[in-house]
Amino acid sequence: MKTRVILLCVSLLVTIAHNTYSQESITTGIMPFAATNKNQSEMAISQLTKVLQQYRFLQLVERSQMKSLVDEIQLSMTGLVNEQSALQQGKFLGIKILIFGAIDKNTVSARAVYTETGRVIASSVSSVQEIERMGIDLASGIESFMARENLKRMRNDSPNIEVQFWIETKDGKKVNINEGLKIGQSVKFKFKANKSGYVTIVDVQPSGEVVVLFPNQFNQNNNVSANTVYSIPADEDGFELTITEPMGQDTLILFFTEKKVDWLDVTKLHGEGFKTVNSEERFAVTRGFAVTATQLKNTQWESVVINVNVTK
Repeated sequence: MKTRVILLCVSLLVTIAHNTYSQESITTGIMPFAATNKNQSEMAISQLTKVLQQYRFLQLVERSQMKSLVDEIQLSMTGLVNEQSALQQGKFLGIKILIFGAIDKNTVSARAVYTETGRVIASSVSSVQEIERMGIDLASGIESFMARENLKRMRNDSPNIEVQFWIETKDGKKVNINEGLKIGQSVKFKFKANKSGYVTIVDVQPSGEVVVLFPNQFNQNNNVSANTVYSIPADEDGFELTITEPMGQDTLILFFTEKKVDWLDVTKLHGEGFKTVNSEERFAVTRGFAVTATQLKNTQWESVVINVNVTK
């Protein structure tokens, strides 16, 4: 796991009820793989199903139901299933993710497509002997995408709360978000609120890692004062935040509440330095944020999202 900070850290002091959101899952279906040998396709799907069933955040549609979906699509067409028709039908049936694949000799390729938009959110290529690795890749990609989508949807605009959130370079120059960030660049995250309250900041990195930026080792108390500028790192901290690979988009989100709210489950965090959400828990944790937010009045909290591209 690559975290954008090099330092030693103690545990993050946050807590939430453990079972509040652990059962949330994404309805996922596996379509027939394109292959010259039907038995080879069935075998690949069977192996992939076995791998994906291990992930709690994936709710796989039963094979018999998927066959009914395929048969329905093929009523008005011949040959292979049309992907666009499958996505439309899948969306109508409430399936969030459809997995399409193809087998060419000893090579298997697969991609997970989000039915809401038709966007490919995860893909993998492997040999027919490495279906397990393919399943792991697809599951990780799906989870990272859905975690990011959960956070992006968590917008609130309180009429009473004003929060400023921005990025500065090491020398104090404000970063132009449209220009993005460069690998190797040192930055500071700054924020200020017009009221006293509590702040939590998380960063979904291009790799899919969900990192807690604040509170942190150097300031475990996330109670902030009104009209005061805070910096991560602070001037007195003995470390820097340096942008590292991979390239892609970082999604940073700041949550402000006037009263203390425990957004995070400490049992789902790990590592030293800035705590990171455990693998296979990213979707659950971000879903937990959404559950917590619904328990608040719109006037009680504010959120600010920064999307910034990381390039060389």
